[in-house]
Amino acid sequence: MNKEERYQKISEEIVKAVGGMDNIAGSAHCATRLRIVLKDNDKADMEQLDNIDLCKGTFVAGDQLQMIFGAGLVNDVYDVFSKYTHTENMSLTDIKEAGAKKHNPLQIAIKSLSDVFIEIMPGILAAALLLGLTGVLNNLEFVQNNATLYAINRLVTIASAGIFDVLPLAVCYSATKRCGGKPIPGIVMGAIMLSANLTNAYDAAQGLATPETLSLFGVSIELVGFQGGIIIALMMGYVTAKLDQFFDKKIPGAVKLLVSPLLTVLLSTLLLSVLWAERSPAGSHRPDLDHGKPGRPGLHALCGCPADHCHYRPAPHLRRH
Repeated sequence: MNKEERYQKISEEIVKAVGGMDNIAGSAHCATRLRIVLKDNDKADMEQLDNIDLCKGTFVAGDQLQMIFGAGLVNDVYDVFSKYTHTENMSLTDIKEAGAKKHNPLQIAIKSLSDVFIEIMPGILAAALLLGLTGVLNNLEFVQNNATLYAINRLVTIASAGIFDVLPLAVCYSATKRCGGKPIPGIVMGAIMLSANLTNAYDAAQGLATPETLSLFGVSIELVGFQGGIIIALMMGYVTAKLDQFFDKKIPGAVKLLVSPLLTVLLSTLLLSVLWAERSPAGSHRPDLDHGKPGRPGLHALCGCPADHCHYRPAPHLRRH
């Protein structure tokens, strides 16, 4: 029996074990696993699947039945299996969408949100732990009295705030990726939302800066950043992904690499201008999240905490006498 015949037999055994051809909604593969979306997972015989030739293990993760074949081998098995089941040319995003059809709209929305934040959650958790650490260190006198420990504590403080400074960018990137678009346009749109060419939203909210006003088709828009704009970042991630998918399908391959991202970013920015136009007048641009920024009234000039609750104390060697 040659390899082609062996893989054909494996495919036939898989189809029989999962409840027949009619129970298969889609298939794809990753580096080591064959991934199959079934219409009814209860019809799959897991014990029979585990005993299939060359299969090193089988499990169900979310909406997908996953069979471990190993790197390289899974590509060959998938090529035969997908042709046999007429599910070729499906991507991992396609089978995720096929699996999502089994859920109601509320379940789909919750899963989509969790998928967006699960990728950036390690950064948020790391920042939260660092924030707790620096809160403890700020209260230790020997840390404040030692130049090296004080410097380490300041670096920890900076690190703890990093993810929150770029959270809209991270969310826009993750949402674009989750919705099936290429991640880079999502990063670009997130960077535009936080661009230094826009007035900082925190400064505009306190009246410390006056945003530039443009007239677009007779509509006034104030160029204010979206610091803390998590909901808007989610929206822009979805819009960017759908535009990216649309232009990838419509633009010829010869110019797709140049024209598709150009149009995606351009139209996404124009749509973002609608949100600029809909925002409140200067002085009321309040971000969704307000973690405190240095230099604002009522906040400590160095750490950004509320002045009446700040634990920061300059190290003795930096204090002025």
